[in-house]
Amino acid sequence: MPHSSLVIQRLFQIPFAAWILLLAACSTPLLAQSGTGRAAVEFCCVIWEPLPITEVFYQDGDSYLPLEFSPDQRSEFYPMKNGGALKLYKKESGADGAFRYILVGKAPLVPKTRRMLFVVSPVPGTTGLPLGLYGVDDSLNAFPPGTSRFFNFSTTALQVRFGGKSSKLPAGEVTVVKSGVAKSGGFIPFLIGDLKGEVVFETRLFSQPTGRDMVFIGAPPKPGGRVLVKLLPQLVSPEHPQPAGQPQTPSP
Repeated sequence: MPHSSLVIQRLFQIPFAAWILLLAACSTPLLAQSGTGRAAVEFCCVIWEPLPITEVFYQDGDSYLPLEFSPDQRSEFYPMKNGGALKLYKKESGADGAFRYILVGKAPLVPKTRRMLFVVSPVPGTTGLPLGLYGVDDSLNAFPPGTSRFFNFSTTALQVRFGGKSSKLPAGEVTVVKSGVAKSGGFIPFLIGDLKGEVVFETRLFSQPTGRDMVFIGAPPKPGGRVLVKLLPQLVSPEHPQPAGQPQTPSP
């Protein structure tokens, strides 16, 4: 059995760029730079769809290092000695044949954390940077095994019921809920409701005590439609505290 799966009747695609633009207004302070040779932070990335830029690089001091993405799963972790902000670039060849790096995306780091996850998404039709970034603290302290993390990227407040607990989730907010699942793992009912108590989405999540699942909730593409849901799972082993997650296929 896969370590985590989302059981739904339809697979939804999320217009994530709009959510990133909404949350970018709430930027966090920058992390101070590390004066040692040790990485100030490690980060991984996730994309929901292939990016329009085929080769993406991140800046670490004077170096521009390549990133590799796979839709619907975590990338490997990348070290960055110079904390502050994650800056993404594309490489272009000038008229003189020399290469130059053009900034295409930027986001601050969460203070006092050494592990981050960034959701990277194209921002169509913008006059600004073409890639939107949304970063979260991915440390085990903030997001321990045996929990699920719910992001409300819709425009209205919601209620989330999971693991026998109900949590109010304002628009743009995040909550972490302990699954309370047995050692063998199991399916747990997962419901999303509005503040009037009406259920707008219902499914089951397969959870394990060593698993961490991120659940992204977006607004319906049309008024009155169903909310959009995307799952990003991960297993945590004692030997490797935060390995890259694996893609998930919805089950009927």
